Amino acid sequence: MQHTKKHIQTADGSWTYHIEGLKETYHSRHGAVTESQFVYIEAGLSFWTQNNPFSNCRILELGYGTGLMAYLSFIAAEIKKIEINYTSLEAYPISPEELRLLEYQKYFDSKKKVPNFNDFSALAWEQVNKVSPFFTLTKKKIRFEDFKASSSFDIIYYDAFGAHAQPELWEPQWMQKCYDLLAPNGVWVSYCAKGSVRRGLATAGFKVARLAGPPGKREMLRGVKA
Repeated sequence: MQHTKKHIQTADGSWTYHIEGLKETYHSRHGAVTESQFVYIEAGLSFWTQNNPFSNCRILELGYGTGLMAYLSFIAAEIKKIEINYTSLEAYPISPEELRLLEYQKYFDSKKKVPNFNDFSALAWEQVNKVSPFFTLTKKKIRFEDFKASSSFDIIYYDAFGAHAQPELWEPQWMQKCYDLLAPNGVWVSYCAKGSVRRGLATAGFKVARLAGPPGKREMLRGVKA
């Protein structure tokens, strides 16, 4: 999937890319960091930890993209002092130069986290990276359709491009695959609010909630494995 990417700044000052051929952005124009924090950390990770205190957490992310959600999850693990085993899938990784242009290192300078964002982004693909005592990252160059897991997950960050750009990844069969990959009481979360996706989640067996969305979006979806 080779498409021209345009470097754009979002409303919270963080940067993202607009893929002109797909008419899609990696993150919301209303705030790349704001959206990722709201949807995946607050409505996903924080929701799960509230219901599973003192438990280790296994997260599966569909698509690694810029690495922003993985890094925010790392920060959350350090703050919450919980162990997170994080697996991220990305069929089309962006280049080191494209990552550098996002200047996330500058954005996160005040966080004083080690490793910093640039070091975090340089972690190897296809191997288990022990980032800290609380965070382990495995990045895999693979399509979600082809991914097979040897164990279950507690949370799925479902961050495929929108249905207009990647309609195949929002079909009911992949909602069923998500259900099958999750442990009991596992959480599926996405910025998506599409009715057909909600119905696909419900058919798979999820208890689905429509939640208030991040800035610029009225609703989003979260499913809990019944």
